[in-house]
Amino acid sequence: MEWRKLRQIIQQARSQTKSQHGTKIWYDLYQEHIVSQLDGTTDDMLFYVRHGTPQLDDPSTLLEIYRVEDVKKPDFNSRKYSWMETFYLNMLLHHFNFVMTCAVCEQKPPGKALKIYRSFSVPVYGSPNKHNMSGKAKHTTISYPNIYFSVFNFDEIFNGIVLTDNEMVCVELVAVDKAETVQISVFLGSIRYEILRSTLENRASLKSKFLRQVSLGLYAGEPTSQFITMNGPKCRGRVEMCVSSFKPDVNKDFVVSFDREADHLETDGGGGMSSGRSGSRSSEPEVSDTRRLSSNSKQRYVSNNWVFKPSSAHHYVNAQLTYLTLRWDELLDDLIECKKKPTLKSR
Repeated sequence: MEWRKLRQIIQQARSQTKSQHGTKIWYDLYQEHIVSQLDGTTDDMLFYVRHGTPQLDDPSTLLEIYRVEDVKKPDFNSRKYSWMETFYLNMLLHHFNFVMTCAVCEQKPPGKALKIYRSFSVPVYGSPNKHNMSGKAKHTTISYPNIYFSVFNFDEIFNGIVLTDNEMVCVELVAVDKAETVQISVFLGSIRYEILRSTLENRASLKSKFLRQVSLGLYAGEPTSQFITMNGPKCRGRVEMCVSSFKPDVNKDFVVSFDREADHLETDGGGGMSSGRSGSRSSEPEVSDTRRLSSNSKQRYVSNNWVFKPSSAHHYVNAQLTYLTLRWDELLDDLIECKKKPTLKSR
């Protein structure tokens, strides 16, 4: 079903939920638009959200998972489930495809056009589970009410996100309904090269100091990369990037294939980047709102290849996005509003 039609049905259901039959409405929507639509050709996992709050020692108590053909999956008589949240969660995961785009852009003063040097897009899948991306030991934990969009091969997909002075990396998540009738931007933010570099150097310095102490001075190396988490614009959502110093051979051209050539996009002005939100208790970097954002290296574009001659006078940083996470209700609000058009995604 097209999203606009399902959106109207949801809005009608919302207006009726104050009645005594509100719970039954969400259960019926779940059965008609989720369960009956799974035909075995797509992911058949169903997520059931329980009432209440998760236990501190076991967050999995808030969520149960069944396959669509499982005869033991809950029915309407199971009163311990929130059928509204169960419908919404499964609708978000089964009715939409998602595309993550990272782009290297030129920093511009407020009100100026946003210049995109190169962008890289990859399909991602929403999940109420968090996957550990920073260590060799892979493990998964329940993350609901947060939905995670992970890029498992981030080191291959985003190896061309290389920045230097006066550049920034922009991140956008776009939702596309299965009927491909709408494309909605549900996250768009940016972070400057200077913030990434300073955070990387501070983290690397602290880690090197600690390793030298515990190794009695025998440690002589330095960390090659750091996994840095950042708050989204206005602390909405979070992203994690694997950030490392990039040292290209200055005697050779550096060539990267990407999705689209350099472009200019008009935005609606304002905005900037800060190391933390005023009044926020978090000391982590904050991604600025690219919708409000109104290279020093010699570079050229050949077809969809970026070719540049590295300079020993510049320091380069490689920033690879590992995941983006949003609360399910924040994601739903953008989809219901259905107004934010893609900015970075290749069209």
